[in-house]
Amino acid sequence: MSYGKDINTLFLADASLVAYCNGGIQYENLPKEFDLTKSWIAYSFRKNDQTDCLSTKNAYTTYQITAKIVAPDTNTMEIISDHLVEYFNGNSQGEIVDIWFTSDDHQIDLEKRIYMNSLNFDSFYVG
Repeated sequence: MSYGKDINTLFLADASLVAYCNGGIQYENLPKEFDLTKSWIAYSFRKNDQTDCLSTKNAYTTYQITAKIVAPDTNTMEIISDHLVEYFNGNSQGEIVDIWFTSDDHQIDLEKRIYMNSLNFDSFYVG
């Protein structure tokens, strides 16, 4: 497995999260001309730190996950945000052994009439 496959599996494994995101859950970018009346998550990840232990190379790696929630109203955005934090905190998948919430950042696009929240998580990966 890889980190990308493990995190994708985790996002898609929760039926409630998939149902809340009636537009979809996408890696990196939303589709061009995405439907503004639907709710979406666009997620990405990056390596933060790699730790070696004695003679073992890459004993574990920490990653940062960013999940940008896009919704047509603040209520839906908050429901998805709260659900994702509750779902991810302490969760694991494959070689991802822990995930924890670190911060969020709310935005609004008045022209498009959409509300966004970028949630940040750190994770511990032993692969």
